[in-house]
Amino acid sequence: MTTLAIDTSSAALKVGVWESTLLSFVISAPPATHAATILPSIEKVLHNAGVDAREIELIAVAGGPGSFTGLRIGISTAKGLALSLGTPMTLVPTLDIYGEAWKEASGIVVPILDARKHRLYCARYHRGSLIGKWMDIDADSLLAHLQGEEELHFVGPDAELMDSLCEERPGWRVHEPAVETELSALALLGMNRFLEKGPAAESEGPFYLREPEIGAPIAR
Repeated sequence: MTTLAIDTSSAALKVGVWESTLLSFVISAPPATHAATILPSIEKVLHNAGVDAREIELIAVAGGPGSFTGLRIGISTAKGLALSLGTPMTLVPTLDIYGEAWKEASGIVVPILDARKHRLYCARYHRGSLIGKWMDIDADSLLAHLQGEEELHFVGPDAELMDSLCEERPGWRVHEPAVETELSALALLGMNRFLEKGPAAESEGPFYLREPEIGAPIAR
């Protein structure tokens, strides 16, 4: 299934075209904004993949948690494309994307997204399966959840926030982003979600772990 994968949940915008494998991808980082770069990025990946927009069979979008503004930009753009092209769209939980992308890792995988105000969006996965629930939590409380784990893999766009926790724990590692693997995971999860549940409803919005703060400065 030819899938357009869009992730605007963090500071870096990621877009790719996937069909059994990732055909093309673009990553755009600050100071460029998602609003300014999302449509040119989509045009570029389609061109590089040699895929016409009308050939897209599914649009898979990271649905949150993540940057409130970023999620709204990604989802509204995807909805507009889906409507104009007559293409189904599906929303994929952001943390699940990283759990899937790193499912070959032994031990526990912990995706990390900066939730601001000294808090983290995170979760625990083993071989791609969620353990417990998604969390909006501070670093000290997360550490309490992870005590006793001998092998941990911190992944995701803000995994470097966990560097200090790993200094004296040889089995705990921080990984650099793996954009191609993560976009492939988004596309694959999106396809599976679409086949299982059908397309996202027109009214469906981001998966928030807390309410947006209207008027507050938000990550791009």
